[in-house]
Amino acid sequence: MNTLLKGITAVLEDGDKYKTEVCDICISGERLERIGSSDGFNADRVIDCKDKLAVPGLINAHTHSYMSLFRNSADDLMFHDWLFGRIMPMEDKLTQDDLYWGTKLACLEMIKTGTTAFLDMNIAREAVTRAISESGLKAVISRGLTGNGRDDKGGLARIEDTLYDMRTYGDNKRLKFMMGPHAIYTTDREYLELCMDKAAEYGLGINIHLSESVKEVEDCISEHGCSPVEYLDNIGMFKFHTVAAHCVQLSDGDIKILADRGVYTVTNPISNAKLGNGFARVPDMLRAGVKLALGTDSAGSNNTLNMFSDMMFMALCHKGQRRDAATVTAHEVLRAATKTGAEALGLSDTGTLKEGMKADIAILDTMCPSLQPTNDLVAALCYSVNGSEVDTVIVDGEIIMENKNLPHMDEERIYYECNKAMKRIDG
Repeated sequence: MNTLLKGITAVLEDGDKYKTEVCDICISGERLERIGSSDGFNADRVIDCKDKLAVPGLINAHTHSYMSLFRNSADDLMFHDWLFGRIMPMEDKLTQDDLYWGTKLACLEMIKTGTTAFLDMNIAREAVTRAISESGLKAVISRGLTGNGRDDKGGLARIEDTLYDMRTYGDNKRLKFMMGPHAIYTTDREYLELCMDKAAEYGLGINIHLSESVKEVEDCISEHGCSPVEYLDNIGMFKFHTVAAHCVQLSDGDIKILADRGVYTVTNPISNAKLGNGFARVPDMLRAGVKLALGTDSAGSNNTLNMFSDMMFMALCHKGQRRDAATVTAHEVLRAATKTGAEALGLSDTGTLKEGMKADIAILDTMCPSLQPTNDLVAALCYSVNGSEVDTVIVDGEIIMENKNLPHMDEERIYYECNKAMKRIDG
């Protein structure tokens, strides 16, 4: 199907920054055929996009989608109390249906706030992947892997969960997979090496939490004589396409390793601040050339999956922390939330509005108070947009939300099932 977005204002790359331009966007099948004039383009459908803003679909580079169930249920707790004292006991009560509906809620929220692709770490076989596959979103899925040694039966079963989902959902072109060792404090070296062996065998990248808390760093230095970043580098993990979430507690040497090895680092500023883990050294990482993406983390710690919230906080927290209003600009934030995020997910044909790329687009209604007057719309995406302005979402040329309507998702049922689950889990 050929779709024409007529007279839309588009956010386009302009060197290492962005610009806006009123144009026609011609979509042929899954791809952007032309941006500019639509003369000669044979459209099956023409959409009048006056007062609309097209932005590359946002890329949420770190989520735990099923944990949308835990929104506003584990607040004002330090990280280890939050994880081990609150979240894990609730996870132990989750059924496959709970995981399915929690993930449906996450997908619904992400679509409504302009996300078109995300990198997810979950704790189950099939249920989460099935929910994601039904959403219309693109996703890279990693089963969270914990274990000790190569013969750990539980650890082996979790790896099999990843392989099962790959086999079962391999025909869905919008889904990809990574190996997902959870963290260095929930795996030993032999199990990490097993995960790496499987990544090599199946040609997969690796998704891992890294240097999230002070305790993680202190324990690693005590046990291994080096930082978590140095530890993973020493065992050879960074030879793989690696996405490292959080990276809050980094030394200068850690930052150099991440830059030199081409590790995709995902900052989760709201979650890290809320759990008391601090602020990642984002300005230093950007200056060092680290490939920096942006993620929300889970709704259990954020407490939303709205990328616009994290975009704003990513810029503001570092300006305030460094007392430098010019650090971490709106353009740098937008790149982290789109192009670099897409690269982190291994999606080389999305993350920017450019001819030949996949048609993954979020369309915002500019006739909203937050976007008026229409002065600098790139800055607006970082500093004034709140997500409610998202009107239409397109993935691979398919409109999955139009005029805020998602015909393929039963919102009332999703809310009902999630509330029912939490009454049982935390009643």
